[in-house]
Amino acid sequence: MPTVAPTPHVNVPVDKPVHVVFLGGALWGHARSGVHLSVELCIKSPNLAISFVMSPEFVKKARPQFEAILFDQAPNADVAQDVRRRFQFVSVYPPVNYECQQRYANTPGQAVEEAGVAFVAFWRKIHQEPQELPPPSMLIVDLFADYEREQLKSVSDVPIVFFWSSSLSHFAFYYGSKELNALSGPFQETLDTITDIEELEDAQAQAWSSSSKDVVKMGDVPPLYRHEHTCTQIGALAEIGFLMRCASSSAFKKCDAAIITSGSWIEPEARKHIRSYWDTILQKPTYAVNVRVSPKDRADLALSTKRLQALSPPEKEIISFLDNALATYGPESVLYLSFGTAFAPFTTPWQVDIFIDTLVEHRRPFIFSQASVQPIMNPGLEARIKKAQEAGLCGTASWIPQEAVLHHKALGAFVTHGGWNSFCEGIAAATPMIFWPFAVDQPFNAALFSEGEEPAGWQLYETRGPAVAELTPYVFRDGPRKCGVTGETIPVPTGTPEALRAEFERVLIRQAAAGSEELRKRRMRMEVMRQKFIDSTKAGGETDQAMVDLLQPIGCTFAL
Repeated sequence: MPTVAPTPHVNVPVDKPVHVVFLGGALWGHARSGVHLSVELCIKSPNLAISFVMSPEFVKKARPQFEAILFDQAPNADVAQDVRRRFQFVSVYPPVNYECQQRYANTPGQAVEEAGVAFVAFWRKIHQEPQELPPPSMLIVDLFADYEREQLKSVSDVPIVFFWSSSLSHFAFYYGSKELNALSGPFQETLDTITDIEELEDAQAQAWSSSSKDVVKMGDVPPLYRHEHTCTQIGALAEIGFLMRCASSSAFKKCDAAIITSGSWIEPEARKHIRSYWDTILQKPTYAVNVRVSPKDRADLALSTKRLQALSPPEKEIISFLDNALATYGPESVLYLSFGTAFAPFTTPWQVDIFIDTLVEHRRPFIFSQASVQPIMNPGLEARIKKAQEAGLCGTASWIPQEAVLHHKALGAFVTHGGWNSFCEGIAAATPMIFWPFAVDQPFNAALFSEGEEPAGWQLYETRGPAVAELTPYVFRDGPRKCGVTGETIPVPTGTPEALRAEFERVLIRQAAAGSEELRKRRMRMEVMRQKFIDSTKAGGETDQAMVDLLQPIGCTFAL
């Protein structure tokens, strides 16, 4: 099997293109963000050409995503066609003699290792054999890229830029200064003191899964205990040490700069900290580039005739369900549940049973992706879903047209795990979010929007499960809380089925009810956040300027 799959002819319509290679990595959520950024960079600079490197499976998924982004973001058809000529997907495979290390076999770590091995072969090939494009002037790598700096630099000494498709606060938690009392301290210390790879990975896995009650304060996000970054206490995943070692060594030891898909418009204190530590102390420039909100009318785009006609039959059924709910129950009547593609209440599947029971009992319609619950599917859950469908209260499909759903008038709130992609899509639609976080960036995003005097969303705490009784969230350190607007008492979480049902009834049924004052206020705050997001992408805005700062040193020009 070849290392590099054949790719379409790249017809770059400029005399001296600037070539950037983007290693998309082995996780689809990260790669999807990278494709979006690449499209925006090509729109911004008319002499930029990008080779986006992924596995063949991801390339198949990414092509329609690329076209959808281009349709949304390109100012006209001529620009869209020009970008197509300057962008290529490159499928790469590991060499035929490659064997995955047993330590990572049959885990997500295997895909990461395979992507790294395949990329090194590709990197050598494009520098040793004649190519249509000039040698790359920059390499952008996903945070979980597995590579050796010296190996790549010996082939071509170009800037290596670390791509972080998440928030500034989460970046600071992992890679900020040691003074933050976060994971950045243990990660740096183990990198500096442990040379054996397996021992290093074990140490980083142990740090990642720690139940430490050290208080972490990062400014924008309310204080959290360190253990809350894995708030459902999922423990150390089999591959987590490998992934953390890849990312932390890339961040601290291998990369020359970093792109972070957030901005000071939402996280000003985290941005200040990262500038101070990375740009000044580490001498690694950082670029806050978040481009996932369009100044165009997203509802018109998402629900346009062209978009709806392109949906699959099951996806069209979801839109029909929303249309029927709008006619029957009115605006803001539907809840949309999505855990993304990698998370679910694996150890507490009964939580989804209670979610469905609560909504059916109160006749609140809802939709969800089958992919979200398939890992926890059981006969009882299957029967509940069927009962809800027969009552006309549940719409489900293997794949949900999320953007169209989030912009539909029937939707009241988005019940989300709070991953950064979903978080940004919620902002893009100005849809209030109800957070059901599990780990990594999700608890940070949930806290950012659900706390304070004017929250833009809600956070569920009983979903943390029985472990929450011992690992009490920081916000409950002094006991029960008062809901700032309604005055309801929120008890200290216990994670029991009874407590979870009570929380669902308080948040899903009462506070987020269609037409409620709480929902109205949160939607207004989301609209304000959306406008701030848009402003950052305008000429001279933070995102726009960051793209110029990133590309200008390598010779890119910019459209007026």
